[in-house]
Parts: sequence; structure tokens; C-alpha cells
Amino acid sequence: MKDLYSIGEVAKIMGISVQALRYYSSIGLLNPAYINPDTGYRYYSVNQLHFIDRIKYLQKFGLNLEEIKSILDRNDIKLLLKLLDKRKEAFLEEISKIKDIIDGIEWYKNYFTYVDADKLDSNCYILHLEKRYIVAAKCIENEPKQDFHIRLNEIKHSQQFKDLSYNRQFSLILDYDNLLEGRLNPLYLGMFLKKDPGFASENLLEIPEGDYLCFKARILSDGWNPYFAKLFFQGKAKPAIVLANEYEDSLYEYSRCVYEVQILIDDKS
Repeated sequence: MKDLYSIGEVAKIMGISVQALRYYSSIGLLNPAYINPDTGYRYYSVNQLHFIDRIKYLQKFGLNLEEIKSILDRNDIKLLLKLLDKRKEAFLEEISKIKDIIDGIEWYKNYFTYVDADKLDSNCYILHLEKRYIVAAKCIENEPKQDFHIRLNEIKHSQQFKDLSYNRQFSLILDYDNLLEGRLNPLYLGMFLKKDPGFASENLLEIPEGDYLCFKARILSDGWNPYFAKLFFQGKAKPAIVLANEYEDSLYEYSRCVYEVQILIDDKS
């Protein structure tokens, strides 16, 4: 076994570039064991191969060369453990973000496949829904719908709301009496948040947990009839919450979108 290996040999053995080895030397992380004074050729010892392997191994955990140099210069295992814990937390946070993205992908796939167009207006059903939160813009009666859509976007992108996670689905909060007459003057336009935002605001609405009477219809079209609601609530107290959640079937045209109407039957909050 040789005592020294040229920089080219080390690069080949360790799967690293000559440029990287030269850079290690320039920052004082790893100097060659010997430099020929006549030729300037660099040579490394066998022990230094293990040193290079450790550097590459720590880089895989996300430690940068400056951090690795600090650890190795001081032979500081406590610092190593501290930095490894820091990287672990960063990776766990990244995993959480990736999981949230994957969950969002699954939700959006379901959003486009939830509605069976052949069964619209043909049945109603009851869903038990957990407490939900909506970022909402108040609607002014008879104003153009683009106005409250613009207001909702301004709210969503304001300093207070811009970092919250949404499910991209427009939801209307409706007046029950208007609904029974087929009028859609919305009280609010909003989007559901993925979780409790942790603060209060006039633009945040809490939708209570409970049982909801649900049916699907193209409520923006003329001629639809909310007879399920009329039959179910006949002789009963007027429900406190009426939601209409949009389900797109086109990426360009929205007037014939299907909505799932959700009317609160039993408040569990």
C-alpha cells in the first residue's frame, strides 16, 4: 500500500472532483499531506481518505462546508450533534410541507371528481362535518360579482392572510329565505382554510361542526329548485348556516358549475 496518493488518484478513489479537493484546501478544510515543492503536485495520505469520506457524509445531511470545518477544526462532537439536530428539524419541516402538498393534490383531484353530473337534483343526503374556517369577503346586495371576488383576493393576499393555506374552492354563504325562492344574493364569498388560523378577524368565519342537509345543483343556472330544503325544513326552525361550495367542471366557464349546498341541521359546537 502506498503512503501517498496524487490528487487525481484521490479524486477517482473517493468519487470527488479535483476542483472540490482544491477548494477544500483553499478554505482550510483539508490540506494535502504533501505538496511537491518542485512540481506543486498535491498528495494525500490514506488517513485523509477517511477524512474526505466524513466530509461527504456530513454534506449528505445538509451541513455546509463552513459548518463541517468548524466541527472538524475543534473536534467538537457537541457542535456536530447540535447541527445535526438543526438539520433534522429542517428536514422534518420540509417533510411536513411536502405532505401538505400531497394532501392538497389529493384534495384537488377529489374536487374535480366529486360530482356525478348524472345525479344532480335527484337526491339529498346528510353529512356530518367538522368545524371549518372560511376567509370571507362580505357581499353587498346587487353589487357586481367581480367586486366581491376582487375583495376576497385582496383579503387573501393581505399581510394577515397571505401565509395561510387554502383549499381552492369558492364557497358562498347564502340567506336561507332567498335560497328557498331561488335567489342567490350571497352574504359572503369565501374559501376554506386547511386548519384553524389561530386568530380572529372580521374576515374569518367559523363554520360550526354539525349535521348538514346536502344536495348538488347548478345553482347559477335558471330554473333550479331547492325543493329538498323546502321539504326538510317545513315546520322547523330556520337553519343558521347555508353554504354553497363550488365544484368546477370546466377550467374556463363557471356559470354552469355544480355546487354542493350544505344546510346546517344540528349544531354540535
